[in-house]
Amino acid sequence: MEFMFEDWHAIRMLFQIHYKVFFSEKSAKDHGTLCANMTKLRCSNAKQGPKAAYNAYKHFVITDTTALLLTAAMEHFGLKDIEEIPESFVPEDIASGSTDTRRTWLHAKSAEVVDKYILLGDAVEAMTGLGEADVTSTQATQYPCRAPGCQQVYTYPKSRDNHELKKHNLHVSPETLPGTSLNKDHKQEHTLARLSFSFLLWDMLDAVKEGDGERLMRLYKVALLFYKAHAHSHYAYSTLLLTLQVNACLTPRMSHSVTWNRFWSTRGGNGGNIPLDLHLEHLNNFLKSFLKGQGPNLSEASASRVSKAIGVLKEIMDKVDSELGVKKPSGIHRAEQQTQDILTLINVFREGQLLSKIPGREFRAFPKFDSNLLHKMKKKEMWEWMMLKLKEWRKMKK
Repeated sequence: MEFMFEDWHAIRMLFQIHYKVFFSEKSAKDHGTLCANMTKLRCSNAKQGPKAAYNAYKHFVITDTTALLLTAAMEHFGLKDIEEIPESFVPEDIASGSTDTRRTWLHAKSAEVVDKYILLGDAVEAMTGLGEADVTSTQATQYPCRAPGCQQVYTYPKSRDNHELKKHNLHVSPETLPGTSLNKDHKQEHTLARLSFSFLLWDMLDAVKEGDGERLMRLYKVALLFYKAHAHSHYAYSTLLLTLQVNACLTPRMSHSVTWNRFWSTRGGNGGNIPLDLHLEHLNNFLKSFLKGQGPNLSEASASRVSKAIGVLKEIMDKVDSELGVKKPSGIHRAEQQTQDILTLINVFREGQLLSKIPGREFRAFPKFDSNLLHKMKKKEMWEWMMLKLKEWRKMKK
């Protein structure tokens, strides 16, 4: 039996993780946070979160991410205004070159911004290190003496500090240690972590729209870590099982089908796909409208009859609406309104200097924020969990 994987529900769960990590009602006065930005743009529906108002929250995250990315590009290229076009920014040979030449140059410049500000290296490191024996995790951490010429090594940092003070009269101030909280800018780390995780969500949404099943499967390998790190074990289990089936268990034909045959397009064209499970939710709502219309005549037989014909009924009604010129609202915000919201948030980010490192800063609602969103996950435990599931599935197969 091959189980269906529901992309809409899986991505929605990632948005719930985003909401849990980056949203707090207490941050309404913290300039540039998610909650403060929602208040700034008067997006009260988005404050309910993806569980109660998924579309509103998703749209706001895309707007917030767009503004953050444009702010990062302005910081990287030294632009003072969003409409500024510096002289000689685009080389003459590029400006007069072919479409492919200009596209290659633009992609290279965009990659500079992404490489500098998108901080999902922790997830990549976690993925590359899972296959190792993780010997370092079983070894005790050692703290060598920092006095020149001293070879003494201690198991605990306090013992090392006492030794340095008594034997060498050496006192190392916490302010001088790299990586300490006093040398960190937690506001910048919070902002960059939000941009990075939102970029992952945006990439998954774009992969669904373009029907790019191969890219979506690559992104699920990263999503698996977030599911596990934030205690969504059912989604972690199903994602790991899907990865195993596509890469090892299914035939090449079935693997190709599971990878690519998971989208639905009503209007056709590029960038118009939705997940199959979302299409099923639409059909369920359509079915419920018919069942409610039957009133007291509703029975198991009539409900079964309508459900079997729901696909044909939907097609007939869509054709009738098309011939009569009936247009349904798309639910997408107007481009003019979104553009103004993006410009407003860009000013917010630049006024707060949230992408510039100023040590010692932190948001009051997010004290000592750790930019590593996977800090709750231990490599060894993750590896042992994966090996345990593989053993269980081998037994089930036999």
